[in-house]
Amino acid sequence: MLENAINACTFLIQPKSTFLLEIFPLATMSGEKVKLYIYDLSKGLARQMSMSLTGKQIDGIWHTSVVVYHKEFFFGQGIMTSVPGGSHHGQPLEVVDMGETYLPEEVIIDYIESQRNVFTPESYHLLDFNCNTFSENLCQFLTGRSIPAHITGLPAEFLNTPFGQSMLPMIEGMFGQSQARPPAPVAAPPAPVSSESLGMLQDISSAALSAAPPQTPKPIQVAQNLSSLERWIESYKATAVFFTSAGCGPCRMIKPDFERLVEEKNSSGTKIKILGVIVDTSVAYDAAAKYGVRATPTFMFFHKGEKLSEFKGANFAELQSSMNLLLFTAYPPHPHRKIVKLRSIFDLPNKPVLYATPGKVDMVFGKLNAFLEEYCIDMNEYDKTVLAESKKIMQKENSSTFIISHWADFTDKCLEKLPSNQQFPLLDVFRTVLLTQSASDYYTKDCSQLVRILENGYKHTPVSKATILMTLRVACNLFAHNNLTTTYFTSSLPESHRASLTQLLINSLLSADSQVRQTAASLAFNCSTVIAEERLKKEKDDGYLSGMAEQDDDDWQIEIVSAVMDVLAKETDEEVVHRLLAAISKFLFLAPTETSSIAELVGALDIKGVIEAKKAENILKTPSIIALAQEINLLVNA
Repeated sequence: MLENAINACTFLIQPKSTFLLEIFPLATMSGEKVKLYIYDLSKGLARQMSMSLTGKQIDGIWHTSVVVYHKEFFFGQGIMTSVPGGSHHGQPLEVVDMGETYLPEEVIIDYIESQRNVFTPESYHLLDFNCNTFSENLCQFLTGRSIPAHITGLPAEFLNTPFGQSMLPMIEGMFGQSQARPPAPVAAPPAPVSSESLGMLQDISSAALSAAPPQTPKPIQVAQNLSSLERWIESYKATAVFFTSAGCGPCRMIKPDFERLVEEKNSSGTKIKILGVIVDTSVAYDAAAKYGVRATPTFMFFHKGEKLSEFKGANFAELQSSMNLLLFTAYPPHPHRKIVKLRSIFDLPNKPVLYATPGKVDMVFGKLNAFLEEYCIDMNEYDKTVLAESKKIMQKENSSTFIISHWADFTDKCLEKLPSNQQFPLLDVFRTVLLTQSASDYYTKDCSQLVRILENGYKHTPVSKATILMTLRVACNLFAHNNLTTTYFTSSLPESHRASLTQLLINSLLSADSQVRQTAASLAFNCSTVIAEERLKKEKDDGYLSGMAEQDDDDWQIEIVSAVMDVLAKETDEEVVHRLLAAISKFLFLAPTETSSIAELVGALDIKGVIEAKKAENILKTPSIIALAQEINLLVNA
C-alpha cells in the first residue's frame, strides 16, 4: 500500500483527482491542514548579533517541523514525534500554512516510517542534512509545496561570510565535511572564533539534536587530544576531568570511584549534568602541557568552561567533595528548596481534582430523556444506542460497543436544541464519558465541542446553577488527559483555547453560590498542577522540557492568581479557602526567580493580611489549612 501511495503522491495531493476518489474514497471529505512550525535555535541571538558578526542581518537560526493530524514531526536524533508544541523547542515563533493534504493518516505514518533509515541520527548535519531538509521532504510529499526559501537558503548565506568561514571548521569538526562549503574563499579573511561564538554554535547544535537523548549521551568520555578535551569542557555546564597515565597505580585505584561518582550525579533526569572526561597524558600530551599536569592522578573541575578547582592524588573524600561543589555551583537549588518548613506544600498532591463519581444515574437519564422529549429532539438508532452505552459508562459497566464519534454527534444535536439551562443532565453524562480513553483520543484530534461547552458556561447569561456546576466539572475532568489539556487548554500555542477556560474560571469564581465557587476553586487548582508539573520536570532536567507544550506563562498566571486573591479576600467558606490557597501555593512554588511576578503580586495583594483576617474571623480553623497558609507566606518572602 505504501509503495502505491508514494508512487501516486502527485495525484493524491490534488483534491479533484479521480484516482484519489478511487483509491481513498474517504478523501472526498475536506483535506487535513498541514502547518510548518518555525523556531529560532539561537533564541533571538542571531537577530541581535548577526550584523556585527557576519555583516548581514540574519533573523534566526531556523528549525522547522511539520504538523499534520495533530502530530508534530521533526528531525534531530532521527525522526521525532510530539504533540504540537510539545517538543523541547517549546512554542513556535511562527506558524506557516502549507495547505492541505488529502492523504489518510496511516499512509503518512507509513511514509515517515519508510524514511527513518534515511533520516538517522548519524546522517544529521547542521548545514547539509538537517531538520529543514526533512520538513521540505515531508511538505513536498503532503502538499507539493516547498518550505520558505529563506529557511532552506540560510546555510549558504551564512557560509558566504567571513564569520561563516571561520565557524566552518568547528561545524565540520562536529558534523563532518560540509557539501555547502563555498568553492572559493570569501573576500575577507576568516575572523578568529571567540569563546562566545563557539558557545553559541554548541548551544544551537545541542538544540537541533537534543529532541531525544543528546548526540553523545554517555556521561563519561575519553579525550584523545587537547582539541577534543576543550570541546567537551566548552560543551557542558559542568565538567570533571581526570588526568591519568598508563603506569599510574593510584590512577587505577581511583578510576572506578571517579566513574561511579559521575554516574551517580547523572542518575536522575535525561540530560548530562556533569560530564566526566578521562585524559591519558601519555596520549593527549598536548592537553597535559596546556593544563600544566605534572603528576597523575590530577583532577580538574570546570564550570561553564572556567576552571573551578583542582587537586592531585587519589583522595576519594576530596574527589567527592569537589564533585559536590561543582554540582552545586552549576545547578544551585531554587531558593524554595532551602526552606525547611514546607511540609504542607510538599504533601499537596500534584494530581488534578476529577469528578469521577456518578450522580443518581436513573434520575440523570430520566431528566435528560424528559428534556429530549420536551424539546422534540429526534433520536435515531445511533443516538439511542450511544445514549444507552453512556449510561453503562456512568454505572461503570462494560460498554465495549460505545462509539465516541456517535456520542459527539448526539451531543452536538443536544447542544443545538436544548436551552443552556436544560443542558445540565447532558453535561453530567458528558463529564463521565470525558474520563474515558476513547474521549481523550477523539477530542485531542478535534476539541471544538469541548470549547463550545466551556464557552456556553459564560456566554449565555444567566446560566442556571446546575448547568454551570456541570460545565465546571467537565472543565475539571479535562485534566484527566495531560496531552489534551496541556496542548489545547493551558498552553499559549496558536491552537490553544486557554482564554475560554480562563474566562469560565474567573466568571465562576465570582459566583454568589458557594458550591459553584468551590468547584471553580478546584478548576483553579487543576490549572496550577500543570504549572507545578512543568516546573518539576524542568528542575529535574536543568530547564529542559519534553513531552508537553510550554505552560509557565507569567501573564496567564497573574490573571488567574489576581482573580483567586480577589475571591480569597471575600470568601467565608473554609473549604473554598483551602482550595484557593492550594492553587496559590502551586503557582508560587519553584516559580522562576528571574521571570515570575507571582510572589510580588501575592505580596502586594497582602496575602499575609488576608490570612490573618481569616483566622481572626474564625474562617480558618483547621490546623492543616492554617499551616498551608503560613507556608505560602514563607514562599512569598523567600
